[in-house]
Amino acid sequence: MLHKIILKGFDLLRSLWQFLKIVCMLCVILLLFFWVENLTNGNWQWMEFCRPYLENLLEVANSLCSLSFDIFGTVIELKYISAVLILTALFFGMNLAVLLTNLIEAGYKSAHYINKKTQELALNKKLKDDIEKEEKSINKYVVTIHTRVKAQFSHKEIVIDLDQQNKLMVDFIKEKLGLNPMLFEGGYMYKFDNYNKIDGVLEVLFKVLHGATPISYAICIQAGDNMQQLKKLISLKNFGKITMAADTAYRYRFNVTYKYQTSQLGVFLDNDKTIEVHEFLEFS
Repeated sequence: MLHKIILKGFDLLRSLWQFLKIVCMLCVILLLFFWVENLTNGNWQWMEFCRPYLENLLEVANSLCSLSFDIFGTVIELKYISAVLILTALFFGMNLAVLLTNLIEAGYKSAHYINKKTQELALNKKLKDDIEKEEKSINKYVVTIHTRVKAQFSHKEIVIDLDQQNKLMVDFIKEKLGLNPMLFEGGYMYKFDNYNKIDGVLEVLFKVLHGATPISYAICIQAGDNMQQLKKLISLKNFGKITMAADTAYRYRFNVTYKYQTSQLGVFLDNDKTIEVHEFLEFS
């Protein structure tokens, strides 16, 4: 608001200089008429309104140049020429004032732009720092694992004990991470409290995912406590992948180091909302 008022002030100042230029030219014209009136010893009534102002101007001019000379009986007073020169100088002075106003305005706009950009950079940095601080404060996350027999092992003549395979998986993860799971949504859930060290967990999960076993794994990861979102991830049944929602993938960017890539799988409808699903990928 103040910026707009200041810019309006510059416009008004320019208008004032232009108005004064017109006044100067008008005064020159009136002064010439006044001079002619004096030379002809006339008495023009229409000049009465400006006579006092012109006489004051001539007094100032006379103090600068009081010379006069006679030409064929006509007294030529140089104070009129001085007055015209003063008004002409004021006219060009108004041009200089306009130029100076434009330069000051340009300097102000430049300073305002720099100040605005500085404030924007400071604000953006603060927002970035706040977001980073908020994201880094999210340390808790959960991992769910659901299993099923691979298609090539699902024939009647091949009997796969899914419970036994699940137990082997649970034992392997316990050996590597020292954790026991809890049952959740027909699968297993592991809880962790240090997202910054998720790479160590992912390393174990990729070994499970790519293990030479007759069962396939759908692994979901959710940072924070959005269990509703986690349930939606589980319901998508992305077997053979380690999946997460966009917020969990975004949180991964704020880890100091990371060994894995993230890639978007797609956007899925969840009632009247959508969920953006990503997956962890090993660097090729």
